[in-house]
Amino acid sequence: MKAVRVKEAGRRAGEFVESVRDPAGGYRIERWPAVEGRRAGRFDLARAVAGLRTCQREKFGFLDPVDDALFLTAGLRAMGVPASFNLGREIVPAKAPASFLAWVSCEETVVSTSVPVREEYVVVFRSEGVE
Repeated sequence: MKAVRVKEAGRRAGEFVESVRDPAGGYRIERWPAVEGRRAGRFDLARAVAGLRTCQREKFGFLDPVDDALFLTAGLRAMGVPASFNLGREIVPAKAPASFLAWVSCEETVVSTSVPVREEYVVVFRSEGVE
C-alpha cells in the first residue's frame, strides 16, 4: 500500500479523531491507525507536520493537545511515518496537582510541541510507532 499525501492524510486523521472521541469527553481507542506504505528517499518531516496542521486548522480550528497529538499521529502514519502518541505527566510537582500533556514523536524526535517534554514529563502512555 502506498503512503498518502497530506490532504488525504489530514482527512483520515480527522476521521480517526472523530471516531475515538467519547461524547462524555474521553477517548476510546481500540486500534491505532497502521503506518501505511513505506517512505522512500528524502522526506521533510517538519513540512509534513505543517501541512497536517494546516488541514487540521481548516477542518477543526485549534485542537487541544490530546486531539492535536491524535490527529498528527494518525496523519503521519497515513503518510508512512511511524509516529507515536505520547501522554506524559509533569515530573514536578511530585504530588497533585500536576498536569498532563500529549505529544507526538517519530523515533526520538518530538514533532508536535516545543515544550521540553523529555526533561519535564514522564511518559505514562506511549503508542507504538508501528502497529
